[in-house]
Amino acid sequence: MPTDDPIPKEIADEAARWFAEHDSGLLSDDSGLAAWLAADPLHARAFAEMEAVWSDLGEVNPASDVRASLPPLPRRSPGNDNDHSVRHAWMPAALTACVAVMAIGLAQDWPMRLRADAVTATGEQRTLTMPDGSRVILNTHSAVAFDYRPNVRIVRLLRGEAAFTVAPDRSRPFTVEASGGSSTALGTRFVVREDGEDTRVAVTEHTVRVAYPRSGAEAVTLPEGKSFVYGPDRPWGVPTPFSAGEPDAWVQGELVFENRPLWEVVAELNRYYPGYIQVIGTEVRDRRVSGVFSISNPASAVAKLQRSLGLRSIHITDRLILIFV
Repeated sequence: MPTDDPIPKEIADEAARWFAEHDSGLLSDDSGLAAWLAADPLHARAFAEMEAVWSDLGEVNPASDVRASLPPLPRRSPGNDNDHSVRHAWMPAALTACVAVMAIGLAQDWPMRLRADAVTATGEQRTLTMPDGSRVILNTHSAVAFDYRPNVRIVRLLRGEAAFTVAPDRSRPFTVEASGGSSTALGTRFVVREDGEDTRVAVTEHTVRVAYPRSGAEAVTLPEGKSFVYGPDRPWGVPTPFSAGEPDAWVQGELVFENRPLWEVVAELNRYYPGYIQVIGTEVRDRRVSGVFSISNPASAVAKLQRSLGLRSIHITDRLILIFV
């Protein structure tokens, strides 16, 4: 893969977490970090960019206004006098990880804007009505390009997620291209989401034909109520059912989770938050979460998670939220 390809957001987020915990000494050993770095060249590249940003910043501590925004941290127990100082130790690293993620994102966004016909910022949604009457709803941090011709209607999902309501026109198929695959409408409504190198297609009305030439397999006809994921490292699988309303809950301003790990919930909330939400401590990341959260206010979702899981959080200005035990 070319070295100038954008780093997917989820990998940058994971690199930020590893960087913050490694730099602040929270890791009991480095074996987990080493395994993660070796798993994918993009992991090592993302971690190196975090280190580069940290070096460019001169390993500075948070500014005085940031320090002033920190509420006092209660000790975990009266007998643990080191708890307060340990928590303060990881704050500069976590703050720098946040800055690094945002700096990488800004640097990569301009080329995307030049390629796209429509773009949404983090936390923004946008509804587009096409000349044929079809409707495209872009989710947060997403981008599309259009190729409408006399005999075909093509939408290229360049980033993120979009919901499509297709106007019938047998003479001009409606196809969404994403990550080397295509989803051609045989009905009305479906959702396509890029997630790293994988792409998920979920049909909420009628049917969609999904093709991924790289797999060497035949196209799949995906019925209503089923989803399908394709990608370079995935075997060509079978459609799977989803809960009613789950793939496009975001269109109604909600996120729905059922028995999902906290790290996954936080990763989803980060898609809508114009800053960075960070879980500190490996023992916290796998706690299970079920619930419905509003995407319009990720900070309130964090407060809800605190209450339900017995966690704490710190808001460092309005750009960084740290969650911990």
